[in-house]
Amino acid sequence: MSLPLNPSVLLESKTLRTSAITNFSDDKALEILSKAKAIIFAVWGGAGWATTAQIAEYFVITESAVKELYRVNSAEFRDLETKTLTGKDLRDARQKLCLPSKTSQARVFSALGTLRIAMLLTESEIAAQVRTIILDLVAAVSTITPQPPTFTLPPPEQRLHTLVQAMKTLAELTGGRLNPYTEQHFKDFADNLLAEHNRKALTGSQEKWLGVVNFAEMELGKKVPLSGTHYRGHLGTWVRTFYPQLGDRQETRLVNGTQQKIYVYPCHDPVVAAGLTKAVEEFFAHSNPAGVLQQAGAFKRKAVVTA
Repeated sequence: MSLPLNPSVLLESKTLRTSAITNFSDDKALEILSKAKAIIFAVWGGAGWATTAQIAEYFVITESAVKELYRVNSAEFRDLETKTLTGKDLRDARQKLCLPSKTSQARVFSALGTLRIAMLLTESEIAAQVRTIILDLVAAVSTITPQPPTFTLPPPEQRLHTLVQAMKTLAELTGGRLNPYTEQHFKDFADNLLAEHNRKALTGSQEKWLGVVNFAEMELGKKVPLSGTHYRGHLGTWVRTFYPQLGDRQETRLVNGTQQKIYVYPCHDPVVAAGLTKAVEEFFAHSNPAGVLQQAGAFKRKAVVTA
């Protein structure tokens, strides 16, 4: 946002008034008000509030002028800027806000609400000073810290498709053809890398969630075959059967060309990583893991992909 240094713009535009204080906290608002003139907000309900009488005293105007200004511009004030106290709220706040005992309701304003009043008041020297301070702050922020451009990458699926097409083109140019298993393995590997990259980019997390097959191949350097005695599906069943304490989270990932639910484990957790390592070592050390799983009744449960 870029505002011209003309105090009248805040008097004339509701949009600019709201934009000017959008990023201000109540503490910042109080700091701005205090630069023009000392003001004290009574703490009630975890926030600072001032009555219409206090607001009038601060801006050196009548209390009726404050009430009229609010009446005309009430739709502009947000809930965090002003509220009407009645019933229990009024009883709780009466002493802290020094309200008359016979008052049946009272309107109070936060520091942000007081800033908005300053941007609406035309007949107050204090309000004019506050507007000047606000404009100087907003102008300084927009000059010193301009918003950086935002770059958006294509969706992971599109990037993966482009990569696979490039591989096929390379095979055609060299007169050969990619091995189907190699192509599928590369697709699975690349998709998991993209998923991990996107998760970190969105959350800033250092977490690493992997399927047990990915963990065995990427972290332990073990090749997990698609068939045979140590079939990759049996490896996942082994972990779920004998090491259920390692977790039961599932995610949808690309496996063998289709999106499927797979079990993933928090490999950033040393305890989980150690447990997976032990499970993988035991699986490959056994000559007939399928027989052990059969005896344990593992195949009676519905199979879930574990890439």
